[in-house]
Parts: sequence; structure tokens; C-alpha cells
Amino acid sequence: MKQSILGFILLYTLQVFGQSTNEVQVVLDKIITHAQEASLYRNNINWDSVKPQVYKLAKEAESVNDLSPALKYLLKSLGDEHGRVFHNNQIIAHYYSGELKDHLKTFDPKIYNKIQMAQTYYFHTEMLENEIGYIRIVGLPMGDNEKMASEIQTEVCDLINAGAKNWIVDLRYNGGGNMHPMAEGIALLIGDDIVGGSQGLTNTESSVWRVENGDFFYDEYSIELQDDCAPKNLPKIAVLTSVYTASSGEALAVIFKGRDKTKFFGQKTFGMITVTDWEVIDETTAMTISVSYYKDRNGNVYNEFVDVDKELPFVIEPLSENDESIRSAINWLKED
Repeated sequence: MKQSILGFILLYTLQVFGQSTNEVQVVLDKIITHAQEASLYRNNINWDSVKPQVYKLAKEAESVNDLSPALKYLLKSLGDEHGRVFHNNQIIAHYYSGELKDHLKTFDPKIYNKIQMAQTYYFHTEMLENEIGYIRIVGLPMGDNEKMASEIQTEVCDLINAGAKNWIVDLRYNGGGNMHPMAEGIALLIGDDIVGGSQGLTNTESSVWRVENGDFFYDEYSIELQDDCAPKNLPKIAVLTSVYTASSGEALAVIFKGRDKTKFFGQKTFGMITVTDWEVIDETTAMTISVSYYKDRNGNVYNEFVDVDKELPFVIEPLSENDESIRSAINWLKED
């Protein structure tokens, strides 16, 4: 029976594209194969019914761009709202159910878009009262990891050298992006330890995050900046999150879960809590799909959102007089 099904799929593929060497067919086949082999949700669907439907939707495709409906259907079937397919540096397929989770009732798409565009909220540090260091980490793009991490660490060290003893790490305006420079930039504050990781369907699809000698490691990868400072003791840290904290912003939040002297303020995070891979299909096409869930240092897996200890409203203007999360964080940090 299995051979018959595979034969039908192969026949259907040849009927759609005419020749097995067709460029569009090759791209589609590679995308389907990668999803079937690597997706976190691959065991949730019936591939024997999904694959023929994908090929049917690609029947008239004359270019990779024309594959968009078929690829959107594939991501929808997987239920992967974090997945994307890119062609010529443009997104040609993604999936969004259109349904906000219960904890996102206050979510405003306009604010989310501003955060994603990185044109309103910026990386910022300053010294607050009672020798409290404040650092706002926003989403970062792919690029020069060492340069971006160094810019963060330099500001952290400036505050440490100025006498900062405890910290507020503000992730409320972090919509995700490149996790590595974010984590490396504040690794000195996190402290040496196993700090989390990810949980996939198999051990090889899972990862371990750790801080060692002040450097953040994702499995064996690390930026490994030269450390020019270090806190004298493990500082108290208040972590601020919001419904706009998403993706790698949530990963950064998970790193602090289970850490001593740490408390969370604000809102449950958005819930885009999966690690995504990066698979190059050809010289103009690539895809990213969910491959594992975030996991904290105590082994707790996050498959919905990252919760807070004290729930407080989001504010458009951070550090303003009506910023309840900042005020509550300061009050907690001032406690012995």
C-alpha cells in the first residue's frame, strides 16, 4: 500500500511539472522534503493527503513565486505560524491563523508593526535610582554578530563601572531577530550556568544554551567577546516582558527563567516560542520552519508563552511616569 501511495505521488508530480528536472519542481520537492524531515509539527499531519494537495496547488506554477499558494497551504497544514519561505529576499509564503490567543486580547497590530520595523523603540541604557542599571534590548537583524554584541556589552560595562548593582532588563519592545548578539551582550549579567535550550522531537534536534566564562554558547557556537568587566556578585535582575515580546525576544526571556535573584514583570509574551532553522534551497530560495520549543534551565518547555510573576499593563512610552512595570521592578530591586 505504501509503495502504491508513493507511486501515485510521483506520478502526480510528473503530471504537474512535466519533467523531473524542472527547476520549480526541484524547489518544491526540496521544500516539502525539508518540512517532512525537520518540522516540529511533522507528526501532526497526514503527509499522504497533504503532499498531493500541495502539488495540486502548484499545478500551474511557472516560477518559484507561483508556488506561493502551495507553500502557504503547506505551512497552514503544519500549523507553523513561525515558518517562512523566501525567494529573491522576499517572503513568498507564511501562515497566520488570524486568531489571537486568549492572553493577546490587548494586542495592537499597529504597535507590533512599529516594534518589528525598529523605527520607534531603540536599544537604550541608563542608570536609574539606587544604582539600578537599565537596559532595553530590542530585536536585532542578521549581520555582524561581534559588532552588535560588543555594542551591548560596552554599555553594560559602562554601567557596571559606574556602580550598577542590580538591573532591569527590558524586553517589552523586542520583537525577535538575531538571538546571539543579544545573549552575548548581556551574558555577564546572566551568570555562568546552563541557562536553557530547546526541545525538539529528537535529541539531535534539541540544543543547549549555556554561559561559560562570561560568554553565551548555543551548543558549541559562541561570539566569545573579550570581557572588559564583570559584576562583583550575581545581581538581582527584573525582567520586563509584554505581549509584543516575540521569537528570540522570548528566548532571551527564557534564559532568565529559573535564575536566582530574578523576577518577571509585565505581560505574558506573544507566544512565538519556537526555534526556527535556516535551510537554503537554492541560490535564490530559502526557508525557515519551527524545529523545537524553548526550554529553560530547569527543563521546563515553553509551548504557549513566557509568563510573568507580576502582571502589569504595557506602556507606549518606556520609563515614563505611568510605567508601572518600571516602578514595580525598582521597588522589588530595592528590597533586601
